[in-house]
Amino acid sequence: MLLWLAISTYLISGLAALSALMYQRPIVKWQLYGPALVGLTAHSAQLISEVIVAGMLQMSLLNTISICVWMTIAVVLVSSLSKPLHNLFIFLMPAGSAFLVLALFAPHLASPKAYTSGMLVHIFISLLAYSVMIVATLQAILVNIQSNHLQQHRLNNRISRLLPPLQSMERLMFEWLMIGFMLLTASIVTGGIYVDNILAQHLIHKTVLTLIAWGFFAILIFGHFYLGWRGQRASKLIYVGFGFLLVAFVGSKFVLEYLLHSF
Repeated sequence: MLLWLAISTYLISGLAALSALMYQRPIVKWQLYGPALVGLTAHSAQLISEVIVAGMLQMSLLNTISICVWMTIAVVLVSSLSKPLHNLFIFLMPAGSAFLVLALFAPHLASPKAYTSGMLVHIFISLLAYSVMIVATLQAILVNIQSNHLQQHRLNNRISRLLPPLQSMERLMFEWLMIGFMLLTASIVTGGIYVDNILAQHLIHKTVLTLIAWGFFAILIFGHFYLGWRGQRASKLIYVGFGFLLVAFVGSKFVLEYLLHSF
């Protein structure tokens, strides 16, 4: 029941943002924030009951994705109070709702485990890093769309009229990228400290792919500040880095849980 409430209110918030875009109306913030806050509250209660089991944590793939959805929406919601991020609701809310529907019907195979305080810190930082990188990637999609429209001299379309100037959008994209990169670096460092045998067979793929993603983001940040990389080139490098991060995060847990049944 709680998850259905979260799904429906997330969709209402996303539809409010989409309606403003389609009908070229100013975004009414309470129509976005009201349903989103209700959804986050219901989602929080659902996560507590699903993740905390007998004093242990059930960090299954679907529970982990659900936490990332919650974190991403919370980050965007809070940040949109001071930054022009309202158009991200158009992409974020339907995608988050779809993942939650999947979580309703797919089996949770991982067993609850007790984690040390150091591991809890690592898990929290890692999930927050993934969530911020999702925001950076969504921002990169909008920057890419704006860059395409600019190159094609399509400046009077609905998206261009509602979005902030391209320079402001790029600045936001790199702000999120920098925050996500610092969190990802902290995740790698804490993983090296607190994860037992980080190069074990069941972790090596996740470790290597995460380091490759970190390398792409590091190259992009260097290229931006020292070589002037921006626009579509920057957006595409974010796509590549996030793709490796997604495979490291989702792919490795999917293989372990659903193919190898290693819980």
